[in-house]
Amino acid sequence: MGNWFRVIFLGLLALALTGCNLETKTPLFADADAKLLLADYPNLAAYERSDSGWKKSAESLNFSAEASHYLVKSGTSEMQMSFIPLEGQWWILQAAETSGASTYVLVKAEPKELLIYSLECKKLQESGQFGDEIEFKDSSCFITEDADKMGLFKALISSASEPATKLVSEP
Repeated sequence: MGNWFRVIFLGLLALALTGCNLETKTPLFADADAKLLLADYPNLAAYERSDSGWKKSAESLNFSAEASHYLVKSGTSEMQMSFIPLEGQWWILQAAETSGASTYVLVKAEPKELLIYSLECKKLQESGQFGDEIEFKDSSCFITEDADKMGLFKALISSASEPATKLVSEP
């Protein structure tokens, strides 16, 4: 699942969304649940964490707002991204493919930047905390149908990895 995301974001969010991250076979959240978070963050530039700190990416991001979500296009690939308010500064980013499969990360909205936190299956499984709400299968993990989705994501805040990517609103 990480490959299509890497293509969409042109490698900008690769570290946050590659590998085996939390997913579902169909989107958990409807368009009515989402808000246009990026409207408060003009002129976004992507940064990736490296050993020497944050490094700005040369690639530009192109998001098109449609209803309460964003459409991201790269060549013939297309993805719908929705930002769902969670609590305080925390948001859920739901990235849905046209097939319906969705990947999830957490976003912390700071005043001038959005920090992207991946939800890596291996780390979630090793925590031993989410066996009732997340099904672990090989190196993949899926939210169960009967999970308390908002309760789960609130609990996941403490299990998120360090942000590897951030989007900064620049002048």
